[in-house]
Amino acid sequence: MKIVLNFLIVLSIAMSAFFVVYIKHLNRILNIEIEVIDRDLSNKVNEYKVLMNKKTRILNERLSDERLKENLGMRLPRREEVIYLNSVE
Repeated sequence: MKIVLNFLIVLSIAMSAFFVVYIKHLNRILNIEIEVIDRDLSNKVNEYKVLMNKKTRILNERLSDERLKENLGMRLPRREEVIYLNSVE
């Protein structure tokens, strides 16, 4: 009876140790997946920031051009309004 009881205790300790190792293995796998996902997210956030910066720059250029045209009355001249100067006579 003692042998069976000792065997069951050793078996339960061994199974407990294997479960601990298995849980640590799962934890490492999850941490690696989290790290990869976090890296991808950081890359996408950086790409988004770059795109937003480009969008802002383009909008600022357009708005400033439109404001200048409105405020200063600037426009492209028509072909008939262009005066060509010929320095050779």
